[in-house]
Amino acid sequence: MKLLAINWGTNSTAAAMVDGAIVACASQERFSRIKNDDRYPLQAIDAVLRMAGLRAEQLDAVVFADFRFDAKSVLVHKYSGFSVGDRLREQREFWSPRLREGKRPAYLEVFRDKVDTAQFGGDWAALLKGLDETGAEVHDAVGQEFRRQAVSSHLGIDPAKVTFVNHHRAHGYHAYYGSPLKKDRTLILTADAWGGDCNATVSLAEGGRITRLSVSTDLLVARLYRSLTLMLGMKPDEHEYKLMGLAPYAKADYIQGPLRVFRNTQFVDGLKFGFHETPTDQFYYFKDRLEGFRFDAIAGALQAYTEDILVQWAVNGLKETGARDMVFGGGAAMNVKAMMRIAERSEVGDLFVCPCPSDESLAIGAAYVFMHDRLSADGIDPRTVLQPLPHAYLGPSCERAEAERAVEPFHGNPAYRVQEDLSAQDIASLLAAGHVLGRCVGGSEFGARALGNRSILADPRKAEVVRTINDKIKSRDFWMPFAPTILASRAGDYLVNPKRLCAPYMTVGFATSEEGKRALAAGIHPADGTCRPQILEREQNPSYYDLIAAFEAQTGVGALLNTSFNLHGEPIVQTAADAVRVFTLSGLDGLIVDRWLVTKSGPSA
Repeated sequence: MKLLAINWGTNSTAAAMVDGAIVACASQERFSRIKNDDRYPLQAIDAVLRMAGLRAEQLDAVVFADFRFDAKSVLVHKYSGFSVGDRLREQREFWSPRLREGKRPAYLEVFRDKVDTAQFGGDWAALLKGLDETGAEVHDAVGQEFRRQAVSSHLGIDPAKVTFVNHHRAHGYHAYYGSPLKKDRTLILTADAWGGDCNATVSLAEGGRITRLSVSTDLLVARLYRSLTLMLGMKPDEHEYKLMGLAPYAKADYIQGPLRVFRNTQFVDGLKFGFHETPTDQFYYFKDRLEGFRFDAIAGALQAYTEDILVQWAVNGLKETGARDMVFGGGAAMNVKAMMRIAERSEVGDLFVCPCPSDESLAIGAAYVFMHDRLSADGIDPRTVLQPLPHAYLGPSCERAEAERAVEPFHGNPAYRVQEDLSAQDIASLLAAGHVLGRCVGGSEFGARALGNRSILADPRKAEVVRTINDKIKSRDFWMPFAPTILASRAGDYLVNPKRLCAPYMTVGFATSEEGKRALAAGIHPADGTCRPQILEREQNPSYYDLIAAFEAQTGVGALLNTSFNLHGEPIVQTAADAVRVFTLSGLDGLIVDRWLVTKSGPSA
C-alpha cells in the first residue's frame, strides 16, 4: 500500500509510506526557506513523492494528521510569520479579553492586517464562513473538506482517497512504531500544548493492540513553557529550547520562589492532572506572580517543575500498566532533560524518543495510524508489517550535479581552494587542526536536529570553539550548549548510560563521565555537564561514521561537535546552493558538499 501523509499547520510536513515503511519525509520550510512554514506543503509533497518513486495516481490514500484544521493560524502565518510583538498582541487583544474579561473577540479581526487569502489551498473566503463566532476555529467538516479539495487540486487525485486521523494518535504511533524497541508491552505517552482535542494521552501497546487509557485536556507544562518563552522576550513555539538551555545556570536557592508559584497550580493525579489553583490564563496569571524574580531563576524553576510533572506522570503510567518500556511523543518530548530524568528512574527499563517528536512528525505518525487501523481491520498484526524508522535521513539528497554547479563559482577564485574526493582522514585532519566545517552530503535529516548530513562540525575537545561558532556563524545566545555525535563504540566511555539506552537522534539527555567532560568539552552543557548526543552506528550513516572514526584515529576521541547547518533564525540548509550561501555569509572555514571540499584562503588538506 502506498500512502502520502501530511501535516498542514505547525511546520507543515509530508511523508511517504510504502508497504509499511516510511521512505521519505520533509518539511516545507526546507524548500521555502521560511522557518516553521505553516503553509500547505506543496514542495515537500512533490519532493517526497519523487523520492518514493510515486506518481499521484499510484497513491492508495492521502492521510492528514488531525481531524481539525487550525485555519486561523495558517491564514495569518502565526507560526512562521509572527514576531514577539505579534505574540504579545495576541495575548493582550485576544486571549486576555477572552479568558479574563469574558469578551469574545474575533481572532481574524484582531489580526486582519495579517490575513493571507492569496496562499495556496483553495477558496479561503469560503473557508472563512465556516469559522465560529470568535473567528478562532473552523468546524471540523469544513476544515476537512477544504484540505481534501486542496490536495485533490494539487495532485489531481480522487477526493474520496483523502482521510484524517487523530492528532495525538499520530504522535503516539510515530513514537511507538517508529522506535526500534521490542513491540511487546510498551507504555506510550504523548504530551504537548494542544493538538486536536486534547494535550496529553496515556496508552498501552500489547499484543498488536494499542489501548488508550487516559486523555487529558489540561496538562499545563507545555503551555507554560510556551507562555514563559514569550514572557522572557523570546518566540513561543520556536525558542523554548533557549529556556531549557538557560535553566542549569540558575542557582538552587534562586529557583525556590518561582518554583512555588508553579507548584501552587498543577499536580499529577494518577494518569491525569489536578489543580491546587486553576490559572485564569497562561500568560498574565504567571506574569503577575513571577514579577521580581530573576530571568534565570524563572527558567530554572520552570524546567524543574516540568521534570517533576512529567517524571511523576510517566512513573504512574508504568505502575498502572505494569510496563517497563516506554516511548514518548508530542512537543513535550523535545525536552531532552525531562526525558533524561524519566530514563533515570528505576521503574523504567527502556525509553526511546523518535526524531523530532513535535508536530513535524505528525505526517509520519498519520501514516502509521492509517496502516495500523487498516491492518487491524483485516485481522493482521500491525507489528508484522509496520517498520521502525531506520534512520532520520529521509529528505532529498544533495545530488552530484547540483553540488558541482554550486561549487563551480569557487574555481579560479584566489580567495578559495576547491579539492575533490578527499579521504575521511584528510577531512579529520582539518577538524583536528581546529577548523570548523559545514557538511552537506547525502539525504537531509528529517526534523529539528542535524545528524551529520546537514551539520556544522568541529573538534569537540576545545571549549573555545563554541564562541568561535557563535561569533562567526550561528549568532546563538551565549548560554546555549552544542551537542556531539558519538560513535556507538565510545558511548560507554563518555556517557553515564547504565541501561545502554539507544539514542540516535539527540532526543534524550545524558550525564557525562569524567572522560566525557574532557573529550566533549565543546559539546556538553557547561553548567551541568549533560549532553544530548547522537549515538551513531555505522549502518545508519557509513560516510559520517567513517569521518568520526578517522578523527578518533588521529586524536583518540570518537566524537565530533555537531550543530545544525544554518544561520540563526533560518531553517537548516537543504540544497548545495543553500549550503554555499551559508558558507559565504558566515565564518565557516570550509564546506564539504558531496565530493568537494571548498576552503577559504588558508586551511587545506
